[in-house]
Amino acid sequence: MNRCYTIILLFLAILSQSASAAAPAQGEVIEGLLVPGISLGDSREQVEGNIGPPLFCQSADVAGDRASCSFEVIGGGTIGIRYTGADGGNAANAPDDIVHSIRWYEQVSGWLTTAGINTGLAAANPMAVTDAYPNAEVTYNMFGDIYRAVDFDLGIEVTWVLDFYSGVTHVNMAIFTALTQEPPPPPTPSESHETHIADIGLTAAKSKRTRQVSAVVEIRDENGEPASGAEVYASWILPDGRTQSAQDIASLSGYAHFDVQSGLRGTYTLMINNVELAEYAFNAENSVLQASITVK
Repeated sequence: MNRCYTIILLFLAILSQSASAAAPAQGEVIEGLLVPGISLGDSREQVEGNIGPPLFCQSADVAGDRASCSFEVIGGGTIGIRYTGADGGNAANAPDDIVHSIRWYEQVSGWLTTAGINTGLAAANPMAVTDAYPNAEVTYNMFGDIYRAVDFDLGIEVTWVLDFYSGVTHVNMAIFTALTQEPPPPPTPSESHETHIADIGLTAAKSKRTRQVSAVVEIRDENGEPASGAEVYASWILPDGRTQSAQDIASLSGYAHFDVQSGLRGTYTLMINNVELAEYAFNAENSVLQASITVK
């Protein structure tokens, strides 16, 4: 075998490895244990060895922890992984950080749970989810529709998110270690629980070809306390009018973080679509729903 041919084969092998560096599009989800290519308890190093580097990571509980990371799925779609530290505390952006939970979104419809649920079925028939998980804790939104079903004993969650702007409901699913989370206590009947967006802060950085815009979103409850655990759903509007959906879970201090990268000059806008937290209504009228920054 001549040297030129050997180099070509090595190059093709590298390309093949790069092309497959993403989460599988199809496979079985075992509640509270694993999804295709990743298991709860895997280290950050193991995850990236199995499905490649993340598209991006955001800090969650402490600055620089990169505890919330998004990964590509073969054929399209993304998944989100939340890490904790190896000791169970905050993540530390370290190779031995541990997978705490895994969330996947509507486009990843090839992942099927042992109970026969995928995002497509959940979107079309929410009752199929409650039938499949009869012990799930079910909560409803202000319109009386199911917006979350969580089986804490099995470690599975399904969430239906209404986009107030389009009127379309989107589905995402997640697994977490069974029995490590407790359902939120029911509210006192006389209390009215709600969340709102108190502030959106935008910053931008640029290089010759890339512009990165970062957002810090402050989420508070009706008493002004941090709404930790709230899921924030947003959209980036790019200078050319294209949109990118984004989501994050509020940290213990009540902040969600979003980033977008592009080579475009112009105005970037972050628009809040919804905030979901069990037993809390989202007060959109009392919220900062969008913020913009211009990058040259």
